[in-house]
Amino acid sequence: MKRRFSFLFRQLRRKIVVGVAGPASHQRQAVVGLALLALTEVALLALTFCTNFLSAYIHNTLEIFHDFRLRALHNALAIVSFERSLGIFFEQPLQRWHDAYLGGWGFWNTYYAGVHPAVTVIFLVFILVRMFGWKLTRVNWKRLNEGAQPLSPPPDYAPLAPELSPSAYYASDAASAMVTRASFADMSPAQQYRFLRSVWVLSAWLAFVGFLLVPTMPPRLLSVCDFVNAAGANVGACLTTEFSFVDTIGAHGSLLWDWNDESVKTLNNPYAAFPSQHTIFAAWCAMTWIMLFGPASSTLSLRSPRYWLRAVLRWGSIAYPMVTVYCIVVTANHYISDALAGLAILAISYACVHFYYLFKSRRQSYESVPTLTTTLPY
Repeated sequence: MKRRFSFLFRQLRRKIVVGVAGPASHQRQAVVGLALLALTEVALLALTFCTNFLSAYIHNTLEIFHDFRLRALHNALAIVSFERSLGIFFEQPLQRWHDAYLGGWGFWNTYYAGVHPAVTVIFLVFILVRMFGWKLTRVNWKRLNEGAQPLSPPPDYAPLAPELSPSAYYASDAASAMVTRASFADMSPAQQYRFLRSVWVLSAWLAFVGFLLVPTMPPRLLSVCDFVNAAGANVGACLTTEFSFVDTIGAHGSLLWDWNDESVKTLNNPYAAFPSQHTIFAAWCAMTWIMLFGPASSTLSLRSPRYWLRAVLRWGSIAYPMVTVYCIVVTANHYISDALAGLAILAISYACVHFYYLFKSRRQSYESVPTLTTTLPY
């Protein structure tokens, strides 16, 4: 079934590329194929990035907000009770300590509002551009421009299916001919992109399922009485005698946006706390850097500027998820359980993608599939 779907998808892509570029211009087909790949990837990443907004739309459309709020409050109190039973409910004293000795709420609120999407987008763009840079080096543009057809294919030939016949339009690369490999280091940049993208997309959509099934009121709303959404409904729980959390963004603001902005009230899901997507994305960025460039650089001299640049980036990528977890807890936007759930979801997503690649690689090694000697740029 999966193979049939994959075959139909390739055929559809082939028809689209040939229809746009024409059957005779192989160079245009390569460019259109790369552009189509870029559009589909960007669309997938953009849609995944909007899972919070999508969950808000689904809840607002299918559920009465009063019931939605009560479910979120019930789940929040259950998390508080769970943390107290384990002795890890330290969010309130941590926020009070931070307010008394550190402060700097403008920085932490802006970090929460802006660093989370900015850093994730930078990493996604980096691995996407890295993939396309590698794919462009695989294309024999001179051969495509000449328009020569080494195997005398039919008039409607389009170089979109190397598994059917070899082609001199693309540089030989036997190492990347297999669809997958069990070792991440043995994968091509395109395969590495698909691996990392799949982990990120899967973890984000698992978090989306959590937003739908387990809406959770964040700590900052437990003691808020006067905050309303775009429809004028009260969002907080007003439990002022039990909790003393401070909504730091509401009280001190940030440089980017505020909870009272109409766009935020309309688009944001106020109860998308469990699991923490901030934690998932930050840990994914750290994982991406370590998997691509390794935990250390032993080949560079201590006097080399590149050594210290890589060291700063390496330790910065490790510290980034730790600082993010501290930020989301101290600003009362998440419980520590939200962060732990986010790490668990990222681990589950990584395991699913890893074992899928491992299974596919082993299946390919047992099947009598002819080895490909050419690769496509899309």
